[in-house]
Amino acid sequence: MLFLCAFAYFAKAQNLSESLPVVQAKKIILQEAPWLLQSQNNLELNAMRTSKVGHHLLFTQTHQGLPVYGATCKVNIGLNQNLLSIFNGFEPIYTILNLPASAHSNPAIQWCWFKQNNEWQLAQRKLIQNDFNEVEEFILSAKDGSTLQQKVLDLNVRRDTLVRTKVFNPDPLTSAQKEYGENGLYLNNNGANTAELAAELKDKFVTLTWQNDTFYPWSPYVTIRDLESPVQPVFNSTAANFDFNRSNSQFREMNCLYHIETFRKYLAQIGLPFTDMAPIDLDPTAYSGQDQSRFSYSVSNPALYFGTGGVPDAEDADVIIHEYTHYLNFYLAPNTVNGNERLAVEEANCDFMACMHSKAVSNFNWRRIFNWDGFNEYWAGRDGNSNATYPKDLSTDFYRSSLIWSSMLNDISEDIGRDVLTRLLLQSVYSYANNMSMQQAVNLLVQADSLLYNYGNLTELRANMEARGFAVTGLPNQSKGDLGVNILNSAAFAEGIASLKIESNSGEKLKYSIYNVQGYLFEESEVFLPQIEINPNTLPSGLYFINLSNEKGQVYSTRVIVY
Repeated sequence: MLFLCAFAYFAKAQNLSESLPVVQAKKIILQEAPWLLQSQNNLELNAMRTSKVGHHLLFTQTHQGLPVYGATCKVNIGLNQNLLSIFNGFEPIYTILNLPASAHSNPAIQWCWFKQNNEWQLAQRKLIQNDFNEVEEFILSAKDGSTLQQKVLDLNVRRDTLVRTKVFNPDPLTSAQKEYGENGLYLNNNGANTAELAAELKDKFVTLTWQNDTFYPWSPYVTIRDLESPVQPVFNSTAANFDFNRSNSQFREMNCLYHIETFRKYLAQIGLPFTDMAPIDLDPTAYSGQDQSRFSYSVSNPALYFGTGGVPDAEDADVIIHEYTHYLNFYLAPNTVNGNERLAVEEANCDFMACMHSKAVSNFNWRRIFNWDGFNEYWAGRDGNSNATYPKDLSTDFYRSSLIWSSMLNDISEDIGRDVLTRLLLQSVYSYANNMSMQQAVNLLVQADSLLYNYGNLTELRANMEARGFAVTGLPNQSKGDLGVNILNSAAFAEGIASLKIESNSGEKLKYSIYNVQGYLFEESEVFLPQIEINPNTLPSGLYFINLSNEKGQVYSTRVIVY
């Protein structure tokens, strides 16, 4: 099984000023929850992200200067200042609660308001590392110190220079197109480097750091470190010799570096460079040797940990990409993983990215998740080809529930392709919120299609979503706006492979003008045209607004994107 840790729940956002999106978001929240202006309630900005289509803000609630446990509000605002969505999890508190003066005397103690049996009480929040270095959260009563709630905050899942090394790509079973243990071969064998596994080592290039005449396993995306037991010094060398096999700990280091670098380069290639993401610390020989991995987040040290029990997790690209996607999701929508269905969607998104990474190399068993690390005597892996539907197959075990979402995403990818779906999915993640339902995640995915592709993939999305039991509602008519226009080829236009075509349903002539998000005019027509055709090669990558008008003076505006 695999982990996400997000224990910066009450972290204060740094250097986030009262910008226009913040002011607008606060205004929206106060309109919905006017009681925040009373009885010493307040809201604080926790995090803000800006995507290609809008601003995504997370607020936490305070009462009498202390955080209200679990109370957050996510507001998503378009670049044109329209409200995209709001997920309000604030708790109405209409009276001033009993707060001892001593509660503010020791800033080292994390006090909060905790709701139990519909009554608010003062509580202390403690974070403690257990024997596996997982972070456990304890909510302790201020009255008697009793434990009100306890949970592990990790989500289980089971000068730069290029150097040549050897990796599994994506894993030895996929590249060999074999089942685990087939003909008594392709077994873990306690980590031994057998002949059949050595035959699946692939020559690849990875980016390392060259400093003071020494190579170090540090890339623009990952820094390899020895963070926890078992102790395994990180490899460095003055010689460019990186010819390792799976019996060497350095092989796991190179395998992680290669697959994360490949994944990030793919995202940049489809227009998602995420240039502000810091390199993440990674320990490929961790977790006290257990068969477990996790993404762990703290204000000072986000990190990935890969166990070596069973099949070492860092040998399987599915595990590596799954865990790294937790970090990517946290970058896009920090502090928003509370709630059973929200956790199921989180795990499923990570599983889907792992499936796509493997499928880019080979179609062999590509819907199996962790097909080298799992599907063996150690654990069963996960099936990204489930027929589970919503809400019938929801479970209290969010890993089981995740199969609904991951299998649906895999189905959608067969219809619209990896590139388009990855853009849609990651755009929707910006808007994720605590306690979000899977149905709401569907709504955000459709909204992302409306913003990026003007509903260009709606037919395929709707068919797959409805087949899984989801409702696809709140959509515009095919004749959008007052003009009744047809917009064709928006998906191919975004890819830069076909012109965008716009025409009136009634045959009226149209004029157009194209602006970027900063309001700069890029292109416009001087006369009314029976059909508008826009070449994507005339526009740099970015989001654009197209304003249309007919000879009657009626107007319509739409958005398009160019990658």
